[in-house]
Amino acid sequence: MSVKNMKYYAMLIIVSGFIGASGAHAFPWNFDMWLQPSIQPYEEPVAYPELSVSTTGLRIEPLPREHYEGMTANPAPATAESLKNGEHLFNTYCFVCHGKEGKGDGPVIKRGFYPMNLTTPAVVARTNGYIYAYIRYGGKVMMPSYRESITSEGAWDVVNYVRKLQGNPNTAPAKPRDGNTVEETAQ
Repeated sequence: MSVKNMKYYAMLIIVSGFIGASGAHAFPWNFDMWLQPSIQPYEEPVAYPELSVSTTGLRIEPLPREHYEGMTANPAPATAESLKNGEHLFNTYCFVCHGKEGKGDGPVIKRGFYPMNLTTPAVVARTNGYIYAYIRYGGKVMMPSYRESITSEGAWDVVNYVRKLQGNPNTAPAKPRDGNTVEETAQ
């Protein structure tokens, strides 16, 4: 083999190495994870397939928001168990925005968000169903829906706890809970 041929083969190996390596680093492989089906922030979750049946026997499609907004009575009595569960759920999901006492002073304000103070007279005047609907369906501006995270019973417990933070929990005699509210039981 002559030196001229060796230079030719060396050049061929180097060029093919660059071509092969450039294929591994080609555009847009680094954006593949960005361009995939997923739920974006503040986007509603994907709807259940038609004719689906839940494992709990509850309705999959919730009743309209307006059905709950006018409700004044809370179907979950403000028992010690309800308030304890409501406090746990509030501290898990609501504290970040609304703060420990519901005054809208949670850690999220450091990021430029200013959530609602739940102890203001305007919120105190809202019906229990209105607060429930906000939890389950989300706010009309910023608050996301917690329907996928908090059960219907849990949302009513959070309403009881919010009323406690406001200084007026609706106290009622303890009744055993059957696990489902009347509005969401299967037909």
